[in-house]
Amino acid sequence: MDSEIRSRIAGAFSGYNSGAIFRLANGQAWQQKRYRYRYKYAYRSEVRIYQDGGQYMMEVAGMEDDPIQVTRVQIAAEGPIVSDFSGFNQDMQFQFQNGQIWQQAEYKYSYHYAYRPNAIVVNGIGGDELQVDGLSETVRVRRIR
Repeated sequence: MDSEIRSRIAGAFSGYNSGAIFRLANGQAWQQKRYRYRYKYAYRSEVRIYQDGGQYMMEVAGMEDDPIQVTRVQIAAEGPIVSDFSGFNQDMQFQFQNGQIWQQAEYKYSYHYAYRPNAIVVNGIGGDELQVDGLSETVRVRRIR
């Protein structure tokens, strides 16, 4: 891997949150490794990822004074969730346009309504994790189809 990566967040950036997933315009996905919460909304923010003592750090434009530790993650699924999305609740199922169905694998409740939002599932720090556009938090999921 190059010693430095420069790209942009693909879509909206809503700051840092525990386990947040950052999809970059260059096709890579990175996940926040340690807890830190800081809200800032921006669209297609520039990012710089660099190595510092064996760990990867990410700086986001407008937050240069506050880099976070990240790890690269593999994308398992991405695209729009078909039909209405109403957030996270126990055992919710999320069907992607490509036919894959993922089920919530941990209890977490968070209401957020969206019609056919884009989402991403990555093999992340805690296993397979789903992040939906408009939400900064993730939820663990398992593929059922």
